Order: sequence, then structure tokens, then C-alpha cells
Amino acid sequence: MIGEKSAATVLLVILGALAVFHTVMLAGALPAGIAWGGQVSGSRQALRALEVAALVVTLLFAGVVGAKVGFIGGARLRRAARIGMWVIFGYFVLNVVGNLASTSGLERMIFTPVGVVVALLALRLAVEN
Repeated sequence: MIGEKSAATVLLVILGALAVFHTVMLAGALPAGIAWGGQVSGSRQALRALEVAALVVTLLFAGVVGAKVGFIGGARLRRAARIGMWVIFGYFVLNVVGNLASTSGLERMIFTPVGVVVALLALRLAVEN
């Protein structure tokens, strides 16, 4: 099994890449149809709001992961991060379900497997005391 710090490092790299993706989507450098199940391609303003929210959540998740393994914060933050890891795990399980239901083939092919890996890494960190 992968160690706690290794799982956290891989998860942080993936979350960093996801943050870059959301930033690129915000900049309009990728077609809107490859995200959000292809459902927001008509409204640039709606896409921008969703991408800002997704970027904030992604950065928050990175902070929780960092706190969970002691990369940032102290013991008090680490205790709160234990709960946060279960929330992150649940979020990515639901995310995988959403990706599987997406009308975007690219989203299903790329983000579903990434979501599975992220969910498993989050589970690994969540079960660690």
C-alpha cells in the first residue's frame, strides 16, 4: 500500500494539475464542452462562475490534504483535516459518478479514471489516523 506522505504528494500534484485546468478553462483556452458534462457551453458567465467555484474548492482540498499530513498547520488543523478527508473522498466518489454520466466523451475518458485515482488516494488519507 502507498504510504501516507506519498499518497498526499500524488494527490497534491493531481489537485495542482486540476487547479491549472480550471485556470485554463477560466482563461477560455479550452472549449467549454469538455467540462461540466458539456452542459454549460452556451453561457460564458455561467462557465466562469462554475470554474471559479471549482478552483476555490480544489485549492481548499489541497489545503486539507496538506494539513492532514502536516505539510501545513499544526495539530489542531490536522484534527479538522481528518473529517475533511472523508468529505473529499465522498466528493470525488460523486464526481466519478457524474463523469460517467457526462455527455462529453473526453470527460468520461480522462476525468473518470483521474477521479477514481483521486478518490482512492483520498480514501487512503482518510483512513489514516
